[in-house]
Formats: sequence, structure tokens, C-alpha cells
Amino acid sequence: MRRLTLAVLLIAVLAATAAGVPFVNTAGPGPWQHVSVRGEPVEVYGIGPYRHMPADVAVQGLAQDLVTLAAGIPFLLFAWWWARRGSRAGHVALCGAVAYLFVQYFMYLGMGTYNELFLVYVLLVGLTFLALTRLLLAVPTANFAVNLPAARRRFVGVFLLVNGTLVALLWLSVVVPPLLAGTLYPADLANFTTLIVQGFDLALFLPPSLLAGYWYLKQRPAGELLAPVYVVFLSLQMVALLAKIVWMAARGVSAGPALVLIPLLLLGAIMAAFFALSALAAPPKRDPSVTA
Repeated sequence: MRRLTLAVLLIAVLAATAAGVPFVNTAGPGPWQHVSVRGEPVEVYGIGPYRHMPADVAVQGLAQDLVTLAAGIPFLLFAWWWARRGSRAGHVALCGAVAYLFVQYFMYLGMGTYNELFLVYVLLVGLTFLALTRLLLAVPTANFAVNLPAARRRFVGVFLLVNGTLVALLWLSVVVPPLLAGTLYPADLANFTTLIVQGFDLALFLPPSLLAGYWYLKQRPAGELLAPVYVVFLSLQMVALLAKIVWMAARGVSAGPALVLIPLLLLGAIMAAFFALSALAAPPKRDPSVTA
């Protein structure tokens, strides 16, 4: 517990640094035009750590940083306190909070252009990965089994299946049409070498949503832990995505289908997290065959 406490506190400090510096460091030449290797003009942000990123992507990073400072880190510390009290729900909440920060800075390592925060991102990805692995393996998955009402269990399980499917279809709608048209490169590729978010989501982060939903519906032990963790993570992630959409809209950039999809998924994630955590917050049922 002492090592976990140190890890959580260090993660909180590093995340606050990584998320806070872009608002403090505003040095740079300002916006400027760049021609990508595909011959397309790209407006570069030109300010702070995100100065070499496309302007539309840089403001999304700022939006996520703001959510991390206002919600991600406070929730991490609250979940750590909750878990220290021996709560199963607190343990799941802590897993979800650490997963949110792991995914955020995993994406930053792949998508953010090299800047002065690179080693901070490296430390955050390493620490959150180790902490999340340790937390997920610390308690047998069977300990998280709950007698959740059938309707609520169906909601959580089906929501995770729908989330994974809809987001996968959203990303495929970006990738597949240019392939069919023979143009190959999506219009929003800007100066990136590939579609980082779409690739990582399709390969790594969406399959667990589908598996967790299916296992939760089937009441398999792995699903009893993975599904609640995923909906907690997703609640934080969807808040960040909604903040990105709002910030982009303020700049006059259309969010397309995500403008409707993300708020609906945020509402569903919060409801699913409430159902799962409220069931886990109750004391585990004792086996009547075991006597004190």
C-alpha cells in the first residue's frame, strides 16, 4: 500500500506538470503555415509544447489537459482514498482513473510532436502501466462478482458492446472511404505520418470494450472487474472528448457525427459506471456454507 501510495502521488504530480505546462509556457512564433509531405497546407499551432502540431489538434490537447487538471487528477486522488478504505468500488474507480491517464499519455507519446515534456510522458506511461497492471492483478476477479439486477447488468454490458462498435465504425468511416475512392489519404491527416488515434483505438483500446461487455453479460469473472473499470475510464475519457468538441466548435471546426455520438456515450458511460460502482460499494455477500 505504501508503494502504491507513492506511485499514485507521483503520477498525480507528473500529470499536473504535463497538463499544466501548456497553459503556462506560451512561447513560440505563433500560428504559421506548413506544407505536409503530401503537399497539403496545414496551420501549425506555434505556441508552447504543442507548437509543432496542427492547430486543430493542439487545441484538443489543451482541452484534454484542462479536463485532466479539473477532473482526472482530483478523481485519481479521491479514488485512491476510497480504495485505501478497503472498498471494492474504490479499487475499481482507482483502476479506471489510472487507465484514463495511461491512455492519455500513451496517445501523447505517439501523437504529440517531440517537445520538452517528452520524458514526463515517458514516466507517466511507465508508472501508470505498472500501477494499472498491479491493481488489476492485486485481487482475484471473482471478488468483484455482484448480484446486479438483470436490467442494470444488461445496460452495462450492452453499452460496452455498443460503445466499441460505434467508435470502431466512426474510425472506419475515416479510413475506408479514401481506400475505396483510391485517394488513400484521409482529409484530416494533416502533417501526421499515420492515423495514430484511430490505429491505437482499433488495435488496442476498443477490443477490451467489446470483450468486457460480452463477459459482463455472461457473468464471467474477468468481466466482473474489466467492465466496471472500463466504464469508469470511459466516463473520464468522454468528458475529455466532449471538451475537445466544444473547443473545436469555438474555433469554427465541425466535429461531424462525434458532436452527437460523444455526448450520448458520455451519458451512457456515467450511467453504467453508477450502476457498476453502486453494486460494488455494497458489502460482498457471504457464502452461507462458511461459518465464522
